[in-house]
Amino acid sequence: MSASAGAPSGGSPERTEPRERVVHLVEYSRFPRRERGDARRIAYTQDRSDSGLGLDLPEPVSPGELLQVSLRDIDGLHSVDGLARVVWCRVVSGGRARAGLAMLREKGQQPMMRVRRGARAALSN
Repeated sequence: MSASAGAPSGGSPERTEPRERVVHLVEYSRFPRRERGDARRIAYTQDRSDSGLGLDLPEPVSPGELLQVSLRDIDGLHSVDGLARVVWCRVVSGGRARAGLAMLREKGQQPMMRVRRGARAALSN
């Protein structure tokens, strides 16, 4: 699910790090939320690695889309809470979808910042 991985003939990016096959409950929503009524949805992990998640979703999502995700362990506590980018998605039987997500930022980490072109030179000095 790493954004830098290449895509083999199957259409999904190559797996470059070990995956733990585990099922956890995931609550997710599109980021940023577009409408007041945008509800959080429920998905399930298919696998998990240090940098991302493989999800079974009730509906397709678009590659490049950002999702706010909260993964809960079996005891109900949050084990992952953060922002992820959809790397790939494909529709499976029953209208459900499988997707690979790359974690961009977890709660508690420094927020992502946009650096303006002129500011780059000032930051390097």
